Amino acid sequence: MAVLSAVVLARGVLFAFVGLFVVKLVGGQREARGTLEAHAAMLEELATSRERNRMARELHDTLAHSLSATAVQLEAVKALWDDDPDKAKAMLDQSLEGARTGLGEARRAIQALRASPLEEWGLAGALQHLGSAVEARSSLAVDFAIDDDLGEIAPHLEQAIYRIADEAITNAARHSRATSVDVLLNGRGRRLVLEVADDGEGFDTSAAVPNGHVGIEGMRERAQMVGGSLAVESVPGTGTTVRFEVVAAR
Repeated sequence: MAVLSAVVLARGVLFAFVGLFVVKLVGGQREARGTLEAHAAMLEELATSRERNRMARELHDTLAHSLSATAVQLEAVKALWDDDPDKAKAMLDQSLEGARTGLGEARRAIQALRASPLEEWGLAGALQHLGSAVEARSSLAVDFAIDDDLGEIAPHLEQAIYRIADEAITNAARHSRATSVDVLLNGRGRRLVLEVADDGEGFDTSAAVPNGHVGIEGMRERAQMVGGSLAVESVPGTGTTVRFEVVAAR
């Protein structure tokens, strides 16, 4: 009887210990999950804030540049209108063209704020649509080589890939004097690789960042935010290659 009581007591103590351990384990998991959720929310908020700041800078740069140029040209037109009407009319045509270009860029930036191409077309489709839009407003030819089976990619990684590609292609169209851009996206195991290579004039990466390449730092920040890396390879006269790599959780 004493042995049976001891066994029952031992089992009771064991069950109590196991129950306490399970309770602490569940509590720890809940706490960890809460911490992860809070961290994810903070990262999302930071990403949203940075994206808004980037778009605000782009809108400011686009509108400020085009409006300033138009104002200067119109002042010149006003000064030349009586003395040299032919030159004044030519400058007026230039100012109109500059205003139309600035308006188009502003509309593109606003459209990017309104819509989510990834939700509408998926990653591959959104990239193709992006290339078509760039070709429509510039003389740049955009060619894609995208793996047919990239697997399931987390939404925040898709967003990073799309935005980095957008910035790299837009920089090539605006500033590199390139005629073509090749966009490569493939998956090697758990690693995703995006390459955007243009045949433009290139620049010295060891020197200060040139005008028109301010988006490079933004691309690097975006890559770091998702745990990836971004490299920019360029030599004057040989074009520029932007390479983004990230390990994707499958």
